[in-house]
Amino acid sequence: MLRSHLRAALSLVFVPALLVPALLLGGCGYQGDPERIAEENAKEFREATAELKAVAEKLGELTDELSRSADELEQRATQQAARDMQRAAAAIENLAARIGSGQVTVAPGTGVAPAPTMSGPEPELADTAIAGTDTAAEVAERASYDLPMVRYEWDPTIGDPNVPAELGGPGFTGEGWETNMEFPALGDPAALKGGDMTLVLPDWPATLRQHGKDWNQAFNYWVNDLCMQRLITPHPVTLEYMPQLATHWWISEDKMTYRFRLNPKARWGDGKEVTADDVVASWKLRMDPDTLDPSSIMTYGKLNEPVALSKYMVEVTCNEENWRNLLYFGGMSIMPAASISIPGGEYLDRFQFDYPPFAGPYEVRTEDIVTGEKISIRRRADWWDADNAAWRGIYNLDRLDFVVVLDQNLTFEKVKKGEIDFWTIPKAEWYAKLMPQEDSVKRGLLVRYKVFNDAPVGTAGIAINMDEPGLDDVRVRRALQLLHPREQLIEELYYDEYTPLTSYWQGGLYQNPDNELYGFDPDAANELLDEAGWTESDRDGYRMKDGRRLEFTVNYRSALSERGLTVYQERCQDAGIKLNLALLTPAAGWKNLREKKYQLFSTAWGALIFPNPETSWKSELADQVDNNNVTAFRDPRVDALCEEYDATYDVARRIEIVREIDGLIYPQHPYVLEHYGPAQRSVYWNKYRQPASGGLRFADDEELIYTWWYDPELAEALERALDDPSVTMEPPPEENRWWQRWNELQRSGD
Repeated sequence: MLRSHLRAALSLVFVPALLVPALLLGGCGYQGDPERIAEENAKEFREATAELKAVAEKLGELTDELSRSADELEQRATQQAARDMQRAAAAIENLAARIGSGQVTVAPGTGVAPAPTMSGPEPELADTAIAGTDTAAEVAERASYDLPMVRYEWDPTIGDPNVPAELGGPGFTGEGWETNMEFPALGDPAALKGGDMTLVLPDWPATLRQHGKDWNQAFNYWVNDLCMQRLITPHPVTLEYMPQLATHWWISEDKMTYRFRLNPKARWGDGKEVTADDVVASWKLRMDPDTLDPSSIMTYGKLNEPVALSKYMVEVTCNEENWRNLLYFGGMSIMPAASISIPGGEYLDRFQFDYPPFAGPYEVRTEDIVTGEKISIRRRADWWDADNAAWRGIYNLDRLDFVVVLDQNLTFEKVKKGEIDFWTIPKAEWYAKLMPQEDSVKRGLLVRYKVFNDAPVGTAGIAINMDEPGLDDVRVRRALQLLHPREQLIEELYYDEYTPLTSYWQGGLYQNPDNELYGFDPDAANELLDEAGWTESDRDGYRMKDGRRLEFTVNYRSALSERGLTVYQERCQDAGIKLNLALLTPAAGWKNLREKKYQLFSTAWGALIFPNPETSWKSELADQVDNNNVTAFRDPRVDALCEEYDATYDVARRIEIVREIDGLIYPQHPYVLEHYGPAQRSVYWNKYRQPASGGLRFADDEELIYTWWYDPELAEALERALDDPSVTMEPPPEENRWWQRWNELQRSGD
């Protein structure tokens, strides 16, 4: 019914394009008494005006009906259509007034045009359609992909009266500064607050610290996202900066000086103000070499020590030109100076398994840390910015409980029993074959879910320590890649859930399009090994050179990797390479990887929206530990390109640079590349709802739940279904391609 109303309304919008030209052209063709002609023309103008006003009234009625039709179409689509028709009605009323005054006439098939007279035949119906106008169904679809806008709220009157307005105190207006107060909503405004969710940790983190040695682990990113705050952050849809702790920011003309004005309302969890001193202390901590984080020093060392201009204003200058300086300084998670203004070594010990106060919407309480077993992240009832309309629809769950389960097979069983609420299911067989056989899945209680969004794709495969004897030869490394039967594994073991990697920046603008797939090719691998001098054989058939067997150990951190690695081991054996498989705990494996104490290591990395190639590929990191250049990769041309990339503000040139870097790294084989999943894949119990998009545009599988919410009615229905095997539930569609369609509409200019 609603679609028919939309179609009718749109046809009414087109009436003036048909009606008015006919009236005007008829007037132009009269012969006879001028006064009579003028009188009849005036009469026809009045009639046209009256009819146009009637159309506007009809549109107003349809607007009201549209507003009452939320049960037939998503509320946002309805409201958008209503807004469109209100604008159309206003435009028609304006058109009627202008026609009545003789200001405009209408040309055939073109809509409104400047006055005076026109001549020509009466337009046919086909001429009256507005070029490019969509059908009612298309209009409704586009409306359903419109993101609701929200406004960041701040009070310019608050703050310490001793701080002058020009330094960020009361009365600060932001004139001459940058900000972004209105942007697309981060979540669904209809989302409910409350409820909890139980998730799994595959191992206890090596540390809970938010900086320093070993901090770069999965759980710590949950805390960093939910408990910490930054000065500013890219919007997760538009990628434009938006406020967090800072309401405004200023960039000098030469882009070498930044200032940030802190929100005087901002508070730490202990009630103390967030001030510029906290920003200065956070930078100093990241530059302290005793925290054993050289990548951090590389990133923040491009900036000089910040200066607190006042309690609410901080300034920082750059010592190296780098387009990412604003991104990284503005995006640096801020910690309280009162807690972290201590020597780096002391910081490592003091916060190994503890936290300073948080400024974000969530917190980790001491009583919620059970070392080695479980840890919880709780939503703060006293968060300083909780009532800001900008955050509606996000930060919905009251508590996230993480339980340690070392065995993935046991995790699978716990999920099926309902002990785990949400799981980013790691094994294709479980997702594609075993889960669909579960009664709870068939009845809609346990949901399989894929979100196809724009999350950047990371590197997955077997890292190669290029400093190890034998592995320092690119011919051996390439042979290892050519012996990996990943396409066979994807088809036979992984149910076609994956796609082979052909880039270190897969699937986006930064991927080098000239990279060709290294497929399974044992003949080429054997030729390379012969060229490398591994031509002798021992009694077991393994290749030898200078009395040394061609033998390596592959470390891995999950038993789920064993099937694929075992097949790979067999293919390498066929070529005369002996591979030993060694399972390590995630914590021990991570430590060995970061310290480069390995030969081959099965691993996977996350990815950044804005690439930062230097932290993984810069030569100066090859001889250091605790950084992301775990393969000891060195290349002077890549180093030079990293420097150029940092200083390049032109986006097109930056894309070219990363593509060239990708093209240089790819044939050197620092990894035996494997595959990636094109969607964020999970299973969850059917007591949670999601926004129409499934989650944030660039969210990875776990980050999706930042915008999910607990639905008490669904939870009650789930309980009834668990008690009664005859009860079923309606799950959402398994595949959510909302962002893919949104992108298509953006590309088409809508």
